[in-house]
This record gives sequence, structure tokens and C-alpha cells, in this order.
Amino acid sequence: MIYDLIIIGGGPAAISAAIFAARKQLKTLLLTREFGGQLMEGYKIENYLGYWAISGVELVQKFVEHLKRFDKKASQGDFDLEIKEGETVLSIRLKQNEGDERESKNFDAQSNKENYQGKAIIIATGKSERKLEIPGAKEFEGKGISYCATCDAPIFRDKIVAVIGAGDAGQDTVWQLTKYASKIYLLNRYDELRGDDKELRERLKKDKKVEILNEVEIIEISGEKFVNGLVYRSFRTKEERKINVNGIFVEIGSTPASMFLEGLLRCNDKGEIIINHDSCVTSVPGIFAAGDVTDALGKQIIIAAGMGAKAALGAYNYLKNQ
Repeated sequence: MIYDLIIIGGGPAAISAAIFAARKQLKTLLLTREFGGQLMEGYKIENYLGYWAISGVELVQKFVEHLKRFDKKASQGDFDLEIKEGETVLSIRLKQNEGDERESKNFDAQSNKENYQGKAIIIATGKSERKLEIPGAKEFEGKGISYCATCDAPIFRDKIVAVIGAGDAGQDTVWQLTKYASKIYLLNRYDELRGDDKELRERLKKDKKVEILNEVEIIEISGEKFVNGLVYRSFRTKEERKINVNGIFVEIGSTPASMFLEGLLRCNDKGEIIINHDSCVTSVPGIFAAGDVTDALGKQIIIAAGMGAKAALGAYNYLKNQ
């Protein structure tokens, strides 16, 4: 079977693209390992239209409910959208078939389960969390080290925890943890807290549970069966200090989930896919990209959703002209 369009991803960009593609009556396949992506980690979202405040988990549920109304079975054939969860796309390649000029323009998308063919592709794979690379980080991942406060914060009720990384995501993580932990250390590389949410920064500075450690870096994590401490170093004094903690939450940024492309598309030095910002087309005609995996300015939910719609319309126009 050859699909008109294969969409890869499960976040706002992919979901939006699938809805717009289905409404354009394209034979569409959506492949995702799971729905939500980094959006699932959002504790309180206050800048998405229609909601004064909503959690990431709740917003994903709303998105998926909306999406599944366009599923081929649920819509009783009104729309031609297939949704396959639990699938990770491992590679994309141009399909070359001699003697068939039309088919030679198709693409192969190889997942962990099956190979799929499509006339056009939208990549909306988002970003993945950067991992700590210090002694103890790998050993204690899942044993006190967490990359998801929304998932794991309740486990640390009345415990002492540390948050590594003091950007917007790190500050949001601290705020989530104030509902559970007895004390929270926030380790910040800079001389003061930075980020877009000034109100949140002020709340954290005033919270008696929160101790902000500026101009420091974590250098080691210790423990036995589980994490029991960390060592950090001051950039100013070079002094090293150990603190006892029961858990560590890591928010040190993310990298575009584009490694599986293996040089197929033009990317910038950050690994972000370079796109035409009018149509979301990439350096390969027929392959489009949307959301945080691209070089678009502003990694926001509402921007990703808009880009997904734009990419679907770009793919529709591309297919119409083939």
C-alpha cells in the first residue's frame, strides 16, 4: 500500500498535521511511539488558546480525542487516516524503482515494526532530553534520577531533591516539586535565574522550600541502590561541596530528534531541520517538517500546532501538482 502522506511524530505538530491532512482527504498514516512528547511534562500551561490553565497531560488528551475523530474506523470512512502507535521510525529513504517514474518519487519509512511507503512525508518528531554525562548519571537513571517531573514528582513526597538546569523547564520542574518535596535545591550555571516567566522566578525566590545555587555545576552523583547525594563545584571559587538528596531531576535542554535521518536532509549546526518557512518543505522535495525538530523560531505548543497545519497544506499542494 502506498499512502499519500506519512506523518512521523506524536506531538502538537504531528497531530495538527494529521487533522489537516485528513480534512484534505489525503490517504494518511500517522506513526508515533507515543502521543504527547515533551508536552506531557508541562505542569501548568497558561499560553494556549482556549485554556486559562491546563496541564500538559490534559492538553494531550484533548488533542488525541480530537485527532481520533478523524480515524478511518471512527469516522466510518469519511476520512482516510490510519493511526499506528508504538512505532519508532528508524530511517527514511527515497524509493528507487527503475522504469516507473511515478513510483520512483515515493519514500520508504522503516519503523521498528514494518516498512511503509508514502508519496510525501512530514517529520514532526520534536526534541529529546539531553542526558547528564557525569559519574553516576547513567548508573542511577531511574533510581533517583528523573527526566520527567510530571511523571515522578509525587514519588518524592517529603524528600529532599535537586533540579539540574534553571531555565524555563527547570523552573517549572521546581514549581511542580514544591507540592511534594520538603526541600529543593536548584542548581543554576548562571549568576541569576533567567527565562520567560518572571512571575514564576519571583515565586521560586520567595518559596522557603527552594534554595537556589547560582554559578555552579554538578560534577558527580553518588548513591548505593538509589541516589543519596551529589557533588557540585562553584565556578567562582572552584570549591566543591556535597549535598544529600533523595532525588535529582534533570532539565539541561534538549536536542532535535533528527538523528534517524542520517544526512538525508539539510540541518543546521544544532541538528534542526532547515525548512522553507512558508511551506515547511525541507531540502528534499516531498519531505516536510514541522515543530521543534525544525529551525523555526519559538519552540512553543501553539507554534508547533500551526506549523503542523502549514506542513499538511504544503504536502497537499505538493501532491496536487505531481
